[in-house]
Amino acid sequence: MIRRPPRSTLSSSSAASDVYKRQVSDTPVRPFVRQSVAVPPWSHNPQAVIAPDGTWVIFTLGPGFGQKPQVNCSQPTVEPADLDHSDIQGVNFTVHYAASPRGPWTPLTFTPSGWDSNWTLQNPGNWNPAPVFGEDGSIRIMAHTDWNPWAGEVILEAPSWRGPYRVHSHMGDRIDRCDFCEEDPFMWRDKRGNWHVLYHRMFDPYGPLDPNWGSVVKPTKTPVPLGWAGGHAFSKDGYVWSNWTRCYNTSVVLTNGTVVEHQRRERPKLLFDADKNPTHLYNGVFDTSGSSVTFTIVAPIKGTHAD
Repeated sequence: MIRRPPRSTLSSSSAASDVYKRQVSDTPVRPFVRQSVAVPPWSHNPQAVIAPDGTWVIFTLGPGFGQKPQVNCSQPTVEPADLDHSDIQGVNFTVHYAASPRGPWTPLTFTPSGWDSNWTLQNPGNWNPAPVFGEDGSIRIMAHTDWNPWAGEVILEAPSWRGPYRVHSHMGDRIDRCDFCEEDPFMWRDKRGNWHVLYHRMFDPYGPLDPNWGSVVKPTKTPVPLGWAGGHAFSKDGYVWSNWTRCYNTSVVLTNGTVVEHQRRERPKLLFDADKNPTHLYNGVFDTSGSSVTFTIVAPIKGTHAD
């Protein structure tokens, strides 16, 4: 799908509220102004795409219904809350759709076929979807399988965003084959037809790569340390993928030349121009002070026309 450079983006979450808000800006880098709530908690890491039939579809991590009440994001002292999902049976994923970015948004829940029962997910709807539309209206989604017993990405396919969805049977679509090393995929096709994915690379600090990185042993340090937060992989067909490589870190150079180091730099999203060239990288971040307050940062990509 050709992603239009939209005036709206859906990105806002905190440790306990996880509420999407529709926000608008005249340029990719100017402050965004809140318009309305689009999807209630529990939900975050949104990706809003326009389907070939003109429908706006929001894919989220989390189903948009909650086990916890909504809280005030303006309170910086809010601590994370565990979600009780003992009443959730099976694996169900929920998307939200509307005729325009102004809503109203309607949920649609589906159960994918071929999902391995061992892919337990950490919370309900924790599939971390990365959707790409075909010109015929079909859709391909890279989805996370959670930590145990294997934490890779799989490919889901459907003839329409309405489903039915199935796990692709090709063994090559089990992307990284490692535990505790990645999340938050963002997948796209370039103007030459090649497939790419960015993701949040976990537990990969500065310096030489740990030879045990990606092992099945859970790292002892938390949160994710400073270092190589971004990973990239590519594919000719979107099923058999290259190895992951480092592509960006937790430091960001501001327009005044100041370098800001972030404790985490997650949830990558790209903005594209009319020629399908990526122009800006968006991430969810928080600083190194230990604060639980998160925010969105945008970085123009070198070599592109950026405002």
